[in-house]
Amino acid sequence: MVFLRSLSQFFRSLEWTFLIGHLGLLLSASNHNFSIVLGGCVTLFLMSWVFPLHRPQWQRLSYVLFAMSTVLGAGLFGVNLGLFLQVYVAKSYFLLGRRTAIALVGLTAIPWAFNEYARESHQLQASSGLDSIDPIRFAIFTLAIYAAASFFTLMLSQMVVIQQKKDQKIEELSEQVESLAATLERTRIAREIHDSLGHTLTNLDTQLAVAQTLRSHNPTQAFEAVDTAKQLARQCIEDVSQALSRMRESDFDLNQALIALIEQLRQTSTLKVEWKVNLPNLPVYQSYQIYCLVKEALMNVQKHAKASRVQFSAHQTDRGIAIDLVDDGIGFNKTAFTPGFGLQGMIERVQLLGGQFDLQTEAAQGTQIHITLPL
Repeated sequence: MVFLRSLSQFFRSLEWTFLIGHLGLLLSASNHNFSIVLGGCVTLFLMSWVFPLHRPQWQRLSYVLFAMSTVLGAGLFGVNLGLFLQVYVAKSYFLLGRRTAIALVGLTAIPWAFNEYARESHQLQASSGLDSIDPIRFAIFTLAIYAAASFFTLMLSQMVVIQQKKDQKIEELSEQVESLAATLERTRIAREIHDSLGHTLTNLDTQLAVAQTLRSHNPTQAFEAVDTAKQLARQCIEDVSQALSRMRESDFDLNQALIALIEQLRQTSTLKVEWKVNLPNLPVYQSYQIYCLVKEALMNVQKHAKASRVQFSAHQTDRGIAIDLVDDGIGFNKTAFTPGFGLQGMIERVQLLGGQFDLQTEAAQGTQIHITLPL
């Protein structure tokens, strides 16, 4: 809509400029066709206010034909308004399409050449009293100039239309990118909340439920559950603080963070963890995503696997980064399993980093996770 408004204003400004130029020439020279020039200029001025793009086809065609007829009619009286003819050639491209515009150029070419021949012959007779113009050569020359000018006008109009379509496509793609970015940001925030708070809040809810159940007949255990809930609440605050700090750190040490994560797991559970961590320096964003991957995998083992032993390794290979996690837990049936948000979040992180995620498990056979990430 903005493009159409600016296009209409452009044509109006162009026509007004040509009108001022013609009226200036008319006032600076004696011309016995003053009324013809003035009438044509007034007609074209009134038509400059109209740009019937959303009108029916026949109205648009009538608009262009009437304007071209006005210009050609003025030519019969020796008044040259040829610039306006090119203006309406351009308008016909926008109003009627390329094929109709080309047809109108062909339709007006011969009348225009005839008008030019009559005008030049009249001027020559008035100045010398002779008529020495070769009609064939003059017609070829005039038609060639008219065809070249019309071709340039149509090509320029086509370039404007193509550019407008490109701009519209860019605008649509920008809106899609904004929508996708908003979706990705919501997904990222959901992952961060799940990774930093999900497990702790679940345990907190469990402890509070225990305290609520035991408060009447076993106050001692209820108070113990409340104390544990208090520790978990503090842990929630620390998790949020650590997540924010990691996202802001410019020198995030992934190896040290993974080792600290494993030590924390060993202290808070009965799992026996065998680990080997030797990763190169990576960008902060990639390091943090790998950290969240490993944390989610270890929390899943602690929460769901009922395992006694975990083997974890993270190192660089010829293919990139290899992360392996093997537990001796209960496993599960992959065909009847629907991944929860934790596992789905791991898969999404791997896809976000352009890697591959492979999970092998069977009931009572433990679980193996192998992740490959490009450097």
